[in-house]
Amino acid sequence: MDLEILYRVYLVRIILLLFVSTCCISQSKKDESEIVFSENENIISLENRNRRKFDNAVIADLDQDGFLDLLLTDHSRRVELFWNNKGVFEKGDPFIFGDTHGIAVADYNMDGIMDVIVQPGGGGGKKPRKVKVFQVQKNRKIFGGDAFEHFEGGSGRAAKLIDYDLDGKLDLITSVFPHKDKLERANVLYQANDEKGFNFIEHLPYGNRFDTRISLIDFNTDNTKDFLAHGRKNVTAVQSQQTGGFKNVSETIIPDFMNLSNVNSVSQIDIDNDGDFDLFLTRSKEPFGIESDYNEEKKTFYFFARTKAIKYDDLEIEGDFFIENLQMSFPDFRIFMGAKKKEWTRTLDKHGHHDVKIQKEEAEGFPEDISEKGLYIGYVGSNMWRIGGFTKSPTSGVIHNVMKAPKIIELKSMPAKLLENRGGIFVDVTSAQGIDIKGQTSSSAVGDFNNDGWSDIFVLRFGNPAVETKQILLINNKGKGYSRADNHGIITTELGATGMGADAFDYDKDGDLDIIFANERGKWHLFTNNYNSISDKYVLINVGYSPSGKATAMGAVLTINACGNTYKRIVGETSSSYSHSFNTQLHVGLGACEKIESATVLWSNGEQANVFINKLNKRYTIGTSKIN
Repeated sequence: MDLEILYRVYLVRIILLLFVSTCCISQSKKDESEIVFSENENIISLENRNRRKFDNAVIADLDQDGFLDLLLTDHSRRVELFWNNKGVFEKGDPFIFGDTHGIAVADYNMDGIMDVIVQPGGGGGKKPRKVKVFQVQKNRKIFGGDAFEHFEGGSGRAAKLIDYDLDGKLDLITSVFPHKDKLERANVLYQANDEKGFNFIEHLPYGNRFDTRISLIDFNTDNTKDFLAHGRKNVTAVQSQQTGGFKNVSETIIPDFMNLSNVNSVSQIDIDNDGDFDLFLTRSKEPFGIESDYNEEKKTFYFFARTKAIKYDDLEIEGDFFIENLQMSFPDFRIFMGAKKKEWTRTLDKHGHHDVKIQKEEAEGFPEDISEKGLYIGYVGSNMWRIGGFTKSPTSGVIHNVMKAPKIIELKSMPAKLLENRGGIFVDVTSAQGIDIKGQTSSSAVGDFNNDGWSDIFVLRFGNPAVETKQILLINNKGKGYSRADNHGIITTELGATGMGADAFDYDKDGDLDIIFANERGKWHLFTNNYNSISDKYVLINVGYSPSGKATAMGAVLTINACGNTYKRIVGETSSSYSHSFNTQLHVGLGACEKIESATVLWSNGEQANVFINKLNKRYTIGTSKIN
C-alpha cells in the first residue's frame, strides 16, 4: 500500500472516530436531559393486588414534620395511610373504613392540628350518610371520626375547603349524588363556625344530576374561589359574588363548553407564563356502562358489566379457562362452574381481584337456569366456552388465550381539551398547542417536570384494559405548544384496569416533581422523577399560616416574577374532582433563569408577604407556624 492510499485510510478512520465520538457525546447529553420516571418498591410498599379506587391521592403533611404524607383510597374498603419518613414511606394504621369518596385535609378550625374531613358514600342515595372528621396530631396519633350531625345526609361525593368570605377561616363546599326530585341539594356551602365546625349557608347552583365533580377555580382572579361542576352531562361555571352568594355564569365564562360531556378532571395550568390560569380537561365514559375489548396479539379479552346481564357465547379458548383480575363485589360475588353449577371457592377478601383457573372437566356444560345472581362459566366442547349471568355490582375480568375476537364495544372518541384563559373567557387551543389525544383520558397532573420554567402535563389514559398502558407526558415547548415525551417510562402492566386519578408532588424534596396515580380495578403507582439536568434551576416555597396567624395556607397564591415570566402556584391545587389535598410545598422550575425579581404569597384573607430568594435550587419557608 503506497503512502497516499495509507494516508487516505487513516484520514477516513479519524473522521469516523470523530463522528462516532460526537454522536456518543451528543447522545449522552440527550439521555441526561430526558425525563425518565421509575417505580421503586423500596420507597413505598404499595399493595400488589388490584382493587377498586376512588379519585386522586390525598397529599398533605399530616404530622407536620416537613414531608408530605399520603392517603390512598380503596373504594368501599378503606383508605391506606402512608407516613413519609424523609423520602421513604411507612405504612400506617388505617383509620378510614368503608365506602369513602371525597377527602379534604387542612387545619380548618385553626387549632394547629391537621383535620381530615371525609365524605362517605351513601348507597346511591338509599343509605344517606353525613360528613365526618378526624384529627391527626404531630405525634401521628389519630382521633375523632364523629359525624357533623347537623349536616344534610346523602350519598357524598366532593369535599372542598375554601375561604368564601375572605376572613381567613376555611369554609366547606360539598357535593352529593342527589335524589332525582331534589336536584337543588346537589351542592352545599357550609360556613366556618367555632362551635359546630360549620354552619349551613345555602344550596349552590348545580348542573345535571350526575355532575357531582367539583373543581375550584378563580375565574376572574379576584382572590375568591369559584368552581366548575362537571361530570356526565354538563360543565357548569359557578362564580362567587362580591355582594355574597354564588351565580351560574356558564354562558359568559365557558359558552362553547357548557354542553361538553364526560369531563372527569380539570387541571389549572399557565401554559404561557402570563400569570393567569388556563384549563386542561380530561374526559372518559361514565363508570356504569358495559365495556369489552380484545387484543389480537396477546389473545386477551376484557369485559365489564354493571346491573346488566353478562352473556358471551362461543369463546374459543386454547387450553383451560383462565381469567385474570376478576373483580366482583358485594353482594353477588359467586362463581358457578358447568351445568351442575359447582361453586368456585374464594380464598381472598371480596374487595380485590382474583385470578381464576378452571379445567375443562370442572366446568362441563352450561346450566339452563342462571337466575341466581352470580357469574356462570361453562365448557361446551370443541374448545368453546360460555360465560353469563347477572350481578348488581360491577363485574369485570380479562380472559386469556381467546383465539378469535368476540364482539367488542369500541370506546367513543372523547378528546382531551386545553382551554386558554383570555380575559376570563376560556377558548379552545388544543390543536393550536399541538395536543391530539383522541382516546379517552381519566386524569392529569400539571407540573414543570424538567425544571425548564414551563408547565408540562402528565395525562392518565383510560386505556385498553386488555393490554398494558403507556401513559402520556406532554412537554411544554417554552409556551409555543406541546410535544409528547417518548421514553418517560410511565407504563402500567396490570390488565383489567382503567385510569383513575393522578397528582404531582416532590415526595423526597430533591427539587423535581414525582407522580402518583391510581388505576381503577388496579393498583396505586408512585413514579420517581430521575431527571438530572444541572443547568435548570428551581425553588421550593413552603407556605405556612399567614403572618398574623389568622389564615391557613389553604388557597394561598404564590406569584414569582423572573426573567420576563410570571409563575403562579396555589396551595391545595390538584386535578382531583372530589378530594382536596393540602400540599403547602410549591415547586417552581426556572430553567436557565438566574435571578428572581420578586416572590409574593397572598393568603385568602388578603394578607401578603414577600419571599426573599437570594439563591436558587433551595427551599424557603414563608408565613408562620403559629396561629392566633
